[in-house]
Amino acid sequence: MNSSYHSANGDKLNLDGIRDGNDSKKSENGDFNALEIEANMPDDESVTDSVVTETIIGGTRYRILKMAGSVIPKVEPISWTTFFCLSICCIIPTAIYALLFTQMGYGDVLYYSFSKKFGDYSSVLAEGLMISAFLFYILDIDEWNSAIGNVVRFLCLSLLFFGFSSLVLLVSNQYPYGIITFFALIDPLWLLIVKTLFYRSVDTRMYVSWLSGPLFFTSIVTAVAFIIWVFMDSGHAWNNVTRVTAAEKTGCVPNFDEYPDCMSQDGSGDTCFYSFDSTLYFPDGCDPACLNVYSECVNGIVLWAGPLMMCVSMLFLSFFCTFLRTEGTSEKDIFNFGKIWIFILCIMWASASFSGTIAVGTSLAAMTLASLVASAIMLSASFSKDQVKYNKEAILERVRAKYGDNLDYVRGLFIVTMSPFLILYLLLSMINQLVRRVGVNPCSRPSSNPQDPDQTAGIFTVRTRKHLAKIKRWDRANVFTIAVYWGIGYMVLQVLCAQLTIVFLSWIIERTAKFGLYTVTGIMMVIGLVMFLLPPVPGLPVYFAFGIVLSAQGNESLGWAGSVCYATGASLIVKMCAGAIQQKIIGQSLSQYVAVRQFVSVNSTMMRAMKLVVGTKGITVPKVAILMGGPDWPTYVLPGIMRLSLFPIMIGSIPIAFLIFPTCLTGALLYMASLETDTGNPVYPWVGTVATITASITAMVQFGSMIIAAYYLENAADKRKDEVDAMEIDQEVKEADDRDEHLRKCYQTATQWRAIPFWVKSILVLSLGCITASCYMVQFFPSMCFVEHTLTDSVSENLNDNPMNIFLPLGWTSIGFFCASCFLITAFSSWGKKEAKRLAEYTNALPILDKEQPEDELT
Repeated sequence: MNSSYHSANGDKLNLDGIRDGNDSKKSENGDFNALEIEANMPDDESVTDSVVTETIIGGTRYRILKMAGSVIPKVEPISWTTFFCLSICCIIPTAIYALLFTQMGYGDVLYYSFSKKFGDYSSVLAEGLMISAFLFYILDIDEWNSAIGNVVRFLCLSLLFFGFSSLVLLVSNQYPYGIITFFALIDPLWLLIVKTLFYRSVDTRMYVSWLSGPLFFTSIVTAVAFIIWVFMDSGHAWNNVTRVTAAEKTGCVPNFDEYPDCMSQDGSGDTCFYSFDSTLYFPDGCDPACLNVYSECVNGIVLWAGPLMMCVSMLFLSFFCTFLRTEGTSEKDIFNFGKIWIFILCIMWASASFSGTIAVGTSLAAMTLASLVASAIMLSASFSKDQVKYNKEAILERVRAKYGDNLDYVRGLFIVTMSPFLILYLLLSMINQLVRRVGVNPCSRPSSNPQDPDQTAGIFTVRTRKHLAKIKRWDRANVFTIAVYWGIGYMVLQVLCAQLTIVFLSWIIERTAKFGLYTVTGIMMVIGLVMFLLPPVPGLPVYFAFGIVLSAQGNESLGWAGSVCYATGASLIVKMCAGAIQQKIIGQSLSQYVAVRQFVSVNSTMMRAMKLVVGTKGITVPKVAILMGGPDWPTYVLPGIMRLSLFPIMIGSIPIAFLIFPTCLTGALLYMASLETDTGNPVYPWVGTVATITASITAMVQFGSMIIAAYYLENAADKRKDEVDAMEIDQEVKEADDRDEHLRKCYQTATQWRAIPFWVKSILVLSLGCITASCYMVQFFPSMCFVEHTLTDSVSENLNDNPMNIFLPLGWTSIGFFCASCFLITAFSSWGKKEAKRLAEYTNALPILDKEQPEDELT
């Protein structure tokens, strides 16, 4: 497309020419240089200043369009008629889902009626489906290619699909997020059926690329319809009344085990409170805290947020369809898609975390997996098997060439997250291979590789042996060690620190409730400053606590708006003071130690790029993005280690107020949502929905800053490479790196897998198993590991004045596995360092074994 604008005198300004041929007109920060533009203007005195102004404005418009292009899918050009027809096809399943399975329609009635009547048969159906899928796998159903075999395979798979669909409805009470996962799977199948019925002559890849625009349009329309529906009626907002109403309509069982006094005295088994005409009523003797009997019921929130999850699912599919455009897709577009998808998920996850809703986070994980499967369906329908295999190998080769040095970190993350599934895959492969070797099914694949007759059939299938061969070519000791550290980092940051920080701040909120505003402000500022100085503690919970505490104490004298602004100012002061201490006292003191500077890699390209960006004077977008999006403690300690000036860092930190304000506002709104009348009804029924919106804004600012910071750091390391390379090297660190390089190589040699004794391998594998079990416990069974506790809960009532009561028995078990893993990985590292020192004592140390070892050398 030719992007052009006309200047004041009629000259045509081609932006494509500026973009493609005149990159020199951009300065280092991406702005057009007015002097260079003027130098390229015609030597005609009639050309006025408006031409230059229009050119600069045109360049600005281009940059805005370019930024928008990175978040809007690039659609395939199609006619309006085709766009309209495909949009209708996309809207049909969306409308059906919204009508039947969300609160915008009749979801709270229809969604669970099937489950209520026939839910007892769900276990039988699930067992039947698992046995059928198991038999189909070991009997190689994909190899039934005869005429009769194709018919039987189609019938079997159709029956399996129908059974799975029925199971999703049967277990909707227990797993309410199953239906949105089902939508993410069924949507691409429906669109492929539309292709078969109405666009049979169109190439599948072209048809799929056409879907990008209609899917994006449908996603936007659904989001707008949901927002209008929420604000159209106060009864559509998410609050205590709608939560109780949804729980009653969807058949949630009240938790009378923990709240026995909340059962009605009439013997009916119902709750002592009831809702009528959008109002909650609490008879005498019924405490408003009895609302907690439905605290574990998540059916309502999944139904309420269903349209938003549909939007995300369609948006994902829309972006994926752009990759199949006939003109192709660049690698940069694919990475932009990945960043945007992560950004959207982080926003929704953070919003769910602020609202204390675990189900939304689980639904996002399930929906993401389903969306990936849906994308695979689209991909397999658009390309042949040979084309898919070739494209996959080409992509993997480019990734290995560009990111080969860091692939072990990705492999480690894969191992710690997927190892239980890998074990299950190996067991199924063993059974499948046994069936093949016995010869029960004549349609099965051969048990050995037909291209290598000399190779004997092993206990695993040919495909599994190929996968294992690839894993054996890894530096397994290094990958497993990284996997353990991934798990330890997750447990420390996302579980231990997150849980205990919430408990501590809620205790502070409770203890300071009786003090005056200024006394509370002083206490909160001291506590906030101390917490900022602790490396693992993030800043958002601190801002959040300020919003709750100071708005609760100051709303009578300052008003709600004034108290939020007051909390924002106090939080900003604490943040600036903490940043100054972190940089000048902690960072600058640590900079005297060569080991510290070596540990943070001050001579690396990325650290020098950070120094270049953060060290600039004034307020710039890259600088603010790094200071706002980076982890609080390292972001301010590192400039001190690099001995940067304090004043420019503090000036660049002022815009953090744009992150603090919505966080404090969210805290104030959640406090307002906890206020109830004498009858137990919320004083402000609308604040729950607004708090969700402000939480989303907070997450958008936080994670948006992280993505922008990563972009500008990478851009500085690439585009300003000459400036980065010209920066002075820390000679002491370089000498230390040179001294340690030989020892590091000896460590790599000593910890090669085939050189490690069996008992040492056992220690490493056991450490990996412990940390994996710990992570799986807290991720998939959070309600069994931790007592549900938010910042507005009381420690004395919810935890009996003991913060450790937040850990349930399974939670203590996960912590035990975590401690065992830490001990074992320390033992393994100590053994490796000892062996490395012993190896380094020899004059002619053994060479490092090649990470990509030949398959026949692996044991």
